[in-house]
Amino acid sequence: MRSFPMFVIAAALSVAGAAAAQQAPFTPGPENDPETCADLWKGVGLPDYARDDERDTTIVCHTKYALSHSNEDKTPDWVLEHLTRAQVSGTNKRPKMKFQPEPFVADDKRAVDKDYANSKFDRGHQAPSDDFKQDRDWMVESFFLSNIVPQVGVGFNRGIWKELEDHVRDVTRDRGELYVITGPVYRGESGDGKITISDSVNACRNKIVLDPPKRQSVCGAKTSCDAGVTVPSALFKIVYDPRNKRANAFILPNINHRDTADFTEALDYLKKFQVTVQVVEKYTGLEFFRAIPARSRKPFMTQCGALMTH
Repeated sequence: MRSFPMFVIAAALSVAGAAAAQQAPFTPGPENDPETCADLWKGVGLPDYARDDERDTTIVCHTKYALSHSNEDKTPDWVLEHLTRAQVSGTNKRPKMKFQPEPFVADDKRAVDKDYANSKFDRGHQAPSDDFKQDRDWMVESFFLSNIVPQVGVGFNRGIWKELEDHVRDVTRDRGELYVITGPVYRGESGDGKITISDSVNACRNKIVLDPPKRQSVCGAKTSCDAGVTVPSALFKIVYDPRNKRANAFILPNINHRDTADFTEALDYLKKFQVTVQVVEKYTGLEFFRAIPARSRKPFMTQCGALMTH
């Protein structure tokens, strides 16, 4: 596994700033080769696109997470982590630092911090910094904007989504190892962008309505922009236990969940947004766990696994 110590990260950020000023052509490097970070994903396979000819994407390897960056949306389509007990159990604190543009994505395809200014959306981690508490340098790497999507802050990113992230780390500490894949669900094709996940297609028997935020994208002080950072309708998270071959998956609307009347205990509430992995595939156009033989993969992809609590 390729390592990115602090002096390399600092150099990358310096190069990124210079490139932004010069608008130098983007040349893919080792960080854009998935084999560079194969140790992260080889146990389950990289997520793939069911219709790959329709997406303009860039793979990026970081030390402890890999992602596919949507060059049209300026967000990740997916972020993959291979969590271990040691990795999430460190004592390092979240760095006090600004979010940085991704140095391994073309300048005109990536988000910059000012895109989020005055947008009223949080810069929402997909691989959260607290997943890397074993090493401060790993935590610093989580602040690249390729790992970020616009998320409603109060009641979501700082609420139920944080509860889900804490829960995943608790399960990792108990089980020792998990694969986690996280990303956005974009707007539907209807006029209002709404998506309704019927309980008839979801073996977890939850009907979930994704009513997207009014703003379709953010780009700083402007109220509308065609080439800004896309605001997702929802976020998904898939949690896979490789030892027991069990998976939990969730799709949570990008809203203030504290405003909902049925918000009670966090885990009980999360169950209302539990789906199968197959449902996530349907509403993202992604395919997961293709390195696992079909016979072993099908049960945890199509069935609603009991919520992993430990």
